[in-house]
Amino acid sequence: MDNSEAGGSFLLYEQDGVLLTTKGISGDNSNLHLGKLRIVKEKTGIYMLWLSEENSAGLPYSGSTDTDWTVINPNQGSVGYHSNGTGRPIRFEVEDLKCICLSPISDSSGQPRRHTSGAKADPGRTCSVTFVQTDGTTYSNLIFPGGSTHGLLDALTQHLVLKRSCHDDSMILCEPKTPKLRRDPYERSLAELRLFPDRNPAMHSAGYARLGQLGQIGVGAWRFVNDLKRDPYTATMTAFSKISDYLLHEEVKANEDIAELLQKSLTLDEPTTTAQRVPIASSNDADESTMLVGSSDSSVEGYEVIQPPVADLIPRPRVNRGQPLTEIEWQTYFDEEGRIEKSQEIRIKIFRGGIEPSIRSEVWKFLLGYYPWHTSQVERKELRDKKVEEYFRMKLQWRSLSALQESRFASFKQRKDLIEKDVNRTDRTISYYAGENNTNVSTLRDVLMTYCLYDFDLGYVQGMSDLLAPLLFVLDDEVDAFWCFSAYMERVSLNFHLDQAGIKRQLSQLRMLVQAVDPHLASYLDTRDSGNLFFCFRWLLVLFKREFNYPQILRLWEVFWTDGPFHGDEESLSATNFHLLVALSILDSQRNTILENRFGFTEILKHVNDLALYIDLEEALAKAEGIFIQLKDSPSVGSEVRRILGLREMSESSEDSPSSNSTDSLLEERYETALGLHYL
Repeated sequence: MDNSEAGGSFLLYEQDGVLLTTKGISGDNSNLHLGKLRIVKEKTGIYMLWLSEENSAGLPYSGSTDTDWTVINPNQGSVGYHSNGTGRPIRFEVEDLKCICLSPISDSSGQPRRHTSGAKADPGRTCSVTFVQTDGTTYSNLIFPGGSTHGLLDALTQHLVLKRSCHDDSMILCEPKTPKLRRDPYERSLAELRLFPDRNPAMHSAGYARLGQLGQIGVGAWRFVNDLKRDPYTATMTAFSKISDYLLHEEVKANEDIAELLQKSLTLDEPTTTAQRVPIASSNDADESTMLVGSSDSSVEGYEVIQPPVADLIPRPRVNRGQPLTEIEWQTYFDEEGRIEKSQEIRIKIFRGGIEPSIRSEVWKFLLGYYPWHTSQVERKELRDKKVEEYFRMKLQWRSLSALQESRFASFKQRKDLIEKDVNRTDRTISYYAGENNTNVSTLRDVLMTYCLYDFDLGYVQGMSDLLAPLLFVLDDEVDAFWCFSAYMERVSLNFHLDQAGIKRQLSQLRMLVQAVDPHLASYLDTRDSGNLFFCFRWLLVLFKREFNYPQILRLWEVFWTDGPFHGDEESLSATNFHLLVALSILDSQRNTILENRFGFTEILKHVNDLALYIDLEEALAKAEGIFIQLKDSPSVGSEVRRILGLREMSESSEDSPSSNSTDSLLEERYETALGLHYL
């Protein structure tokens, strides 16, 4: 189309009828916002804009991009959340576009699914497009009229070099035709430091001039700043002793050699020239930019990089999810006295397919141990009567405190204030908790306050309201919600201890699972200062509560509570830490996006955060179970990995192997130290 001028901007491309899809935590169908997609040339650059119909008639949107992606508030520990749920305008510079993910319509409601790594997509028939920026920002899906995106891609080829990923047919990589040299503030600060004394003006001038080239290697500067925060003395002396040794005692080398010195442990792939790239070209042979070398390349000269042996895994099986437990099936498990028979069979059924919503409130009480499986209906009634009396006795204790008593009970008042603050912002978009003076919000507060009396050592920590809200939503009873929440906290209380020992251990275990299943990804994350998997912190803290909508999180938690997967003779044995395999399956689905775009720590963190509400739960569960079977049946998997998953050794020889367990335990301890898990 012809360029047109409006308000000092040139319109290079425009497509009407482009739908922006947004999702909410309530689990309702995606909201569709009709608008226009434009490529506009302005004085400061070329921009991609999506504007809703009501805004598209005005001036191009120029608001700043919101970076509300904080995982943990360093002062209060609150869990952050961000979603473009209002159809607000999208604006970013075209040269900041890192990749385009194409996705077909995939679910029964006709809604597009978030990009799934490896899914074949055709630009001529694709209905959904996801833009990913170089900083890891991932935007909501866009649906094009008629499904074709050829017009958009043709327009982008005027400004970018497009190339289809060698590893993922659904991903188109983007490179600027004329890349601009941009310097991060950290790079500028590092380059401007006067590192050497003026003992020799000539030497100082030459050395400082060469050191100014640090602006070309931002990742190295970012790594140095991160190390500086953790251990200022060691980071400073290690980095600059190498630089000074190189500048003062070695022969003059090319500038790229300096970059190689500082990024020895950062770069897994060789740079690719523009001439090697062709627009949307497919290649069966991976070029140098997409090849991943062995983990040995991630080592730094003079230092040992701890790398466990790579397991020779069997092919990962494909697992099909089952149907949920129905009310009719549920009733068949009770005998004449109301006792449940074959509880293991029920747990297996729930693990494979979940529970129908109509019976969820009853079944959850058994899954969480509020009702023992073997009790009769009469025994359960007697048990509940006792629980009701005990609950209201504890509730009366804190409600009977006077204002004067509270003023002299600092820890109690502090927890009460924190609970009041949190419950007023927990899941208020859900109809059950929406509106002013909502009695359910008051009940949420009362349950948390009573729990402070029940477990005063732990008390209340931010994040607990996220775990209680779905329980109260399903059970719709204050007493039942309290006792089920108490049982849930027995499982996850270590997540909320001040020393965060539970989270540290889980991150260490997840790191070992990543190393066992995908050593290339583990090695890459190490080189990007992400080997500690800090970007998974929110997943583990509140058990994926912020990553899925309400119907999905209810399904996910009930799967966790079954203690599956099940294995052994007649599936009589339970596993452990299935939630770590779910985290691993999500990482596995995003590995190509992370590797192909060469994301760093910040980009990985933002990209993972942007996945919230767009993860396919059933696909993640199926893949997680497939990974479990793969590890379980692979003889070469180490004993420590098997211990994490609650698996027995496959042979007597491995059990009899001297010091095998102690070696694995030592290895895990070395991992925790090497990965810097003391940062929490």
